[in-house]
Amino acid sequence: MDREIKKIIIVSDGTGGTARRLMDAVLVQYEQTEPTFTLERIHQQIRTRTELDNILQQVDREYLVVYSIISKKLDEYFSSGLAERNVLHLNVLSPMLETMSKFLGVHPGYRPGILQIVDDRYYKKVDAIGYTVEHDDGRGTRIEEADAILLGLSRTCKTPISMYLACNHGLKVANIPVVKDAALTVNLLRRLEPIMPERIVGLLMQPETLAHVREERSGYLTQSPDMQAQLQEYYDIREVGREFRYCRDLYKTRQWCTIDVTRRAIEEISLEILRHLGHP
Repeated sequence: MDREIKKIIIVSDGTGGTARRLMDAVLVQYEQTEPTFTLERIHQQIRTRTELDNILQQVDREYLVVYSIISKKLDEYFSSGLAERNVLHLNVLSPMLETMSKFLGVHPGYRPGILQIVDDRYYKKVDAIGYTVEHDDGRGTRIEEADAILLGLSRTCKTPISMYLACNHGLKVANIPVVKDAALTVNLLRRLEPIMPERIVGLLMQPETLAHVREERSGYLTQSPDMQAQLQEYYDIREVGREFRYCRDLYKTRQWCTIDVTRRAIEEISLEILRHLGHP
């Protein structure tokens, strides 16, 4: 004799994720019971009476309908239609909304899809962070997908600014070092050819400050006097000055947006970049 299988469907004005997660948390308590059950379908983005009527025609008393519909009118309409067909049903949002309304003393906004919007923003940031890490310091192969490309000499805060924009604003940011070398500059320009100039931002730091930052960094990286001597050109003020002028002239020639990051907070620099990009 075949075992009886209970049929469940989910109906949602969004993705159905809320109802599905809540249902999974409950059903796991019944895994060892008889009869068994099956989730037959998830109906997503259901926001009209016509769509609800189509679903009502597909169910009977053999079904359990779990739904998350925020509209009060649609909730009442669907609940009435299910009751007429003797279909067991539950709007998983109703108990929480009623309790919160009593607690807060105000009614909810009854706007469908808000959680989906929040989830979309979250996953956009996760994607942006992964992209930005992958495209740090000239790495990565999908530079054309960048919302912004930061250029700058070594130690001009390219990485922290990139990560701030990704983590806080969901921007995909690639950062690429500028080196005072004609051949490398040709390669850089070739790589940037398909990129709209408006998405490119050149960072500058005044030579005195940059030399000091590099010297401090060299001290952390090298402990022996011999190695420090080898890196002395890296923070020599004269060489840093030449790099600075090379970089400044490159930005000016290409007419790229240029931002001086000297002694400025990451948040302040990022705000200027966002304004340049026209990002809200």
